Amino acid sequence: MIKNILNTIYVFICLSSFANALDIPKSSHLDPRITYTMYESKNVVLVRCKVGYVSMIEFERDERILNIATGFSDGWEIADKDNYLFIKPKAYAMKTEEQDMTDENGEKIKFQGSTVIQPNEEDWKTNLLVTTNKNRVYKFDLVLASGKKNVNYNIEFAYTTKKEEAQKAEKLAKQKMEFQKEIERVNIPRNWNFVMHVNKDSNSIAPDFAYDDGVFTYLGFSTTKTIPSVFLFDEKNGESILNTHIKKDGKYDVLTIHKTAQKILLRSGDKLVGIFNQGYGQNPKDKTYDTNKANIVREIIGKE
Repeated sequence: MIKNILNTIYVFICLSSFANALDIPKSSHLDPRITYTMYESKNVVLVRCKVGYVSMIEFERDERILNIATGFSDGWEIADKDNYLFIKPKAYAMKTEEQDMTDENGEKIKFQGSTVIQPNEEDWKTNLLVTTNKNRVYKFDLVLASGKKNVNYNIEFAYTTKKEEAQKAEKLAKQKMEFQKEIERVNIPRNWNFVMHVNKDSNSIAPDFAYDDGVFTYLGFSTTKTIPSVFLFDEKNGESILNTHIKKDGKYDVLTIHKTAQKILLRSGDKLVGIFNQGYGQNPKDKTYDTNKANIVREIIGKE
C-alpha cells in the first residue's frame, strides 16, 4: 500500500536580505586615505587610525551629534564639532600604588608613580557608538593601522534620499508579493490515499510513492526502478493511454500524469502494476501549478 509514505517539505529561500557586516569604507581614486561609505544602520564601519594622526568622520551636513560612547575612553581622544567627529589614539597613563622612598637628605617620602602605556594594535581595539539628531545610530570599530594599510584621514557618509528609501521599500514589498505567489504556485499534495496491486515479478515498475494535487497524479520512482507506460482503466472503455511527463524531485524520478483517476495501470513488457486512488474526487482543483524558480525548492526527505 502506498499511503503517507513520504513527507514533502518546502524550503523557502528569501529573495533579498540585508546581512550585518563590517563595512570597510571605499577609497577615493585620488587619494586612498580619503574614504566614503553609505550609511546602513545594520553595519559596523571600520576606522583605521594611527598614532600622531587624527581621523575625521563626516556626517550629513545638517546632522548634529548627541551622544558618544566608546569602550576604551582612556586610550582614545574623541571630539565633535557640528557634523564632524575627530578621533585619535593617545597614550594611557596607569597609576601605580604608593611607594616609600628616601630623598637626598635621607628623609622618607611617599611617592606615587605611574606607568605610561603607548598605543598598540592589540590593546587599542575598541568600538565607538554615536547617536545623532537624525535618529541615526552609527557603529564603528576603531583599530590602529599597521604595515601598508592606509589610515582613514576622512570618512564621509552618503545617504539615500527619502524617495530612494520609498522606492527601496516598494521594491521589497513587490518582491515579497511575488515570492508569496511563487509559494502558492507550487503543486501541493492533497491526497496520499493510494493502494496498489503488484503482479508477479513486477516490483521493478512499482512506484515508491503516489499522490495527487487535485488535478495531476504523481508517481515517484527511485533510480533503480523502470519508468513504465501509463494507462487509464475503466470498466466500460477498458484501457486508454495517458499523457505524462517526467521531472526530477530530489533523488526520485516523478512520473506526472496529466489527470486524476480511480484506476491506473502501469505496464512494461509482461510486468503490470495496478494503482487505485481511494481518495479520488475528494479534493479536486481546476488548475495545478508548478515553479522552476530557484528561490523555492521542494525536497522529499524521508519515509514515515
